[in-house]
Amino acid sequence: MLLSWLARRRAYQALIDAEATRLVDAEGGAGYYTARQVARLARERGDVPTAMLLSRVARQVADRTGLVPGHSKIGRPEAEW
Repeated sequence: MLLSWLARRRAYQALIDAEATRLVDAEGGAGYYTARQVARLARERGDVPTAMLLSRVARQVADRTGLVPGHSKIGRPEAEW
C-alpha cells in the first residue's frame, strides 16, 4: 500500500514538473499567470482537482522563473497590473 501511494505521488509530481516545464518553455514568466488563470477557471467550474494541480504548476513556474507571487509583473502588459 505504501509503495502504491509513493508511485502515485511521484506520477503526480512528474505531471506537475512536465506542465511547468511546458509553460516555462512556451511563455517564460508569463506561464505563471496563465496557470493561475486556468486554475481560477477550473475553480469557477467546480473542478477542484484540476484547480489544485494548476495551482501547484503555477508555484513551480514561479520558483523556476524567480517570480515572487503578488509582487512580480513579468510577462504582462502594464494595463493588466
